[in-house]
Amino acid sequence: MKLVNHGRRKLTFENGEKFVTSTSVTERSLRGEDEKAFLHRLMEKYGHCQGTIEVVFKNGKPDYATVTMTDVK
Repeated sequence: MKLVNHGRRKLTFENGEKFVTSTSVTERSLRGEDEKAFLHRLMEKYGHCQGTIEVVFKNGKPDYATVTMTDVK
């Protein structure tokens, strides 16, 4: 299991066994970063995974994103 400094890990359990189903991390946009640049940076960092990106905007600019990676067995 990969270390997560800030984020969430979702697990399921059955008959005393636990299984990781997804891991979510929060990434802040950089000062002056527009949506296109922000998404490009996120894809550079997490594009090798499978999952979703949810971008939160503040005053019309990206503030932060929640990146959820689905753990495929």
